[in-house]
Amino acid sequence: MRVGVRVGCLVGLVLVGAAGPARGQIPGDELPVMSRSRNEFLANTYADVKKVLADWQTFLAKGDPKQLGRLFTEDGLYSPTDGWYVQGTDALADTLLVRAGRIKNYHVTLLDFTASGGLAYYLGRMRYRLEGGAGADVTGTFVMVLYLDGRRWKIRSYVERPVGS
Repeated sequence: MRVGVRVGCLVGLVLVGAAGPARGQIPGDELPVMSRSRNEFLANTYADVKKVLADWQTFLAKGDPKQLGRLFTEDGLYSPTDGWYVQGTDALADTLLVRAGRIKNYHVTLLDFTASGGLAYYLGRMRYRLEGGAGADVTGTFVMVLYLDGRRWKIRSYVERPVGS
């Protein structure tokens, strides 16, 4: 029996001594560090994306289609609440030339934001006045997908949907 007690004590000491190094290998132990990195990435990305959205609002307020067009990627897509869309530099330039000057009092509110790698996603509520013709107050949601082009975030797609759709 003494041999069994000694073996049991030896096994217990080995397990207690190994608990420290083994603890560092427990799955999930590294997650707080990864989570902190992810949160830092999202905070930095959000600051950059927020600047793009601020530029978008500024250029809309000025009715500046040329500057608005520069915010998009070459194959960027723009789809207002009317349901149609345009894609590509030339089509965007033509559309924004006609539409940008008609949009007044554009206002947005953030609903959701996330990013991964070179893509960012911004979901928000928007409202504005579309002047010309009969004029209309436009209210709805929008999704802005951004692509990291070098060191600058650019709009890959901007899609609006009216309330109730």
